[in-house]
Amino acid sequence: MSVIAPQTDVYLLKVPLEIDNTNQLTFSDATAQHTYFNSLPKLSFDQFTYQRKDGTLRIPALIDDIIQYNYVMYRNEGFSNKWFYAFIDKMEYLNDSVTAVSISTDIWQTWCFELTYKPTFIEREHVNDDTVGLHTIPEGLELGEYIVNGTIVNSDLNTASSESNVTWICFQVSDYPDGNGALSPTLGDDVDGKFYGGVYSGLSYLLVLTAGDANDLIKCYDLADKADAIVSIFQVPFGAINSDDISITNHTPPFGGSIAIGRLSSDMNPISIDSITLTKPTTLNGYSPKNNKMLTWPFSYFYCSNNAGIESDFRWEDFSSNPAFKIDGAISQGMSIKAYPTNYKNTTNLGGYNFGITCGKLPVCAWNSDYYVNWCTQNAVNIPLSIASSVVNTGLGVVTSAKSGSVLGGISSLSSGITKIGEVISQTYQAKITPDQAKGNTNCGDINIAEKRFGFTFYPMSIKAEYASMCDQFMSMFGYKVNSVKTPNITGRRNWNYVKTVGCYIEADIPQDDLQGIKDMFDNGVTFWHNPSTFADYGQNNDII
Repeated sequence: MSVIAPQTDVYLLKVPLEIDNTNQLTFSDATAQHTYFNSLPKLSFDQFTYQRKDGTLRIPALIDDIIQYNYVMYRNEGFSNKWFYAFIDKMEYLNDSVTAVSISTDIWQTWCFELTYKPTFIEREHVNDDTVGLHTIPEGLELGEYIVNGTIVNSDLNTASSESNVTWICFQVSDYPDGNGALSPTLGDDVDGKFYGGVYSGLSYLLVLTAGDANDLIKCYDLADKADAIVSIFQVPFGAINSDDISITNHTPPFGGSIAIGRLSSDMNPISIDSITLTKPTTLNGYSPKNNKMLTWPFSYFYCSNNAGIESDFRWEDFSSNPAFKIDGAISQGMSIKAYPTNYKNTTNLGGYNFGITCGKLPVCAWNSDYYVNWCTQNAVNIPLSIASSVVNTGLGVVTSAKSGSVLGGISSLSSGITKIGEVISQTYQAKITPDQAKGNTNCGDINIAEKRFGFTFYPMSIKAEYASMCDQFMSMFGYKVNSVKTPNITGRRNWNYVKTVGCYIEADIPQDDLQGIKDMFDNGVTFWHNPSTFADYGQNNDII
């Protein structure tokens, strides 16, 4: 019977790896792998008999002299050129010159070049394309409270240079003043219906810029006995009317001075009042994240407010570039204004209209119509005739009574005439003491006008830097939740790749217990380190390569 000479090489090593397999090293090939392990501090033995897998080594050394070693690599050279890698599970003292060393195979280092990866469900991994918005599956991390993250942007519905003239004062009228209240030049005879922003109105619009002009125009209507022709008075943002759609003429009222009155052209289209472009953020509350997922919802977003109780959230990643909004308006009582995105969720221009937000209604103004002036105008002819009629009737009453010989009849008639005159005077007094009639209404837009906040405000929001750092560090260590079926990314980052699978599927011609152990390693989650010199150093740069 032939005797096989001992030909097994055994190295006791100090390695950074641990038996739990939560961190492993990758190498480009078996040669690079052997070169690394062979370079570590070691004790070498080359006269061992065949070493069984997951067995016990009888090392010819005192346990105290080898206790610092935690790893073994061995090769049964007489049978194979393959190197096996194993963890030292425990050491047992046998005598002063022999120590029993129990080992268990490092299944990854031993078989990593024998594996064929099949598509499997990937729960988490470091992605190899970190384009902002490409990965949006919720992470389920604690976020804390949101804060404003950057510059608040306000829309500009007012293109006037003067702070005092932020809006037009618009009169919606059913007739023009004439007679005693006529303007020079006159506004015309009849009000003709027109389309304004695509909506027909049988009323006409007269616009002035100052309170003084508004007061004078109201006075003209009072003098013309047409106060009721003013259907409403409301305010219109200066920027809501293009210069091409309005003609302004100076008119002289009957009481002197001048009123600058604007007239709108017919068939006005909705007006483009303003446009807003926001800049996508690169930081969160001053913190610069390493992972671009931090620049998406729910870590960062913005919302638009109409400053009247309506808000709408928008996600930066849903815009094809920097978010762009258009603000259009149509003239009407209280105004109709809407801001909508033009490059949102694969839409362009009006495609994003339904994602927009409407502006709060602007004030519907209150105004005074002078009841006494209107009454005097209405009765300017009737009062003298009424008085004359009363006097004539009184005289006729006396004459008739004289013919009939009844003086009392004349007195009675005279009394009736005096009563009639008294009634007229009483009516005049009643008109004089009746308070001027307030018409119209005001609404919640008043404070927005006062604060010059009657447009839209865009608020960039993010989590606080404290939480941003926490979430970013977590994703730096463990990648993103991807929940997709694919082959795992074992490489692709500069220093480490984390992978966690569900039901990992790998093919390999290796012992089934080792193959199952590798699958379990992936299902439990494992970090692959690509450079032994930076092993377990999460402070290193880990960009995509």
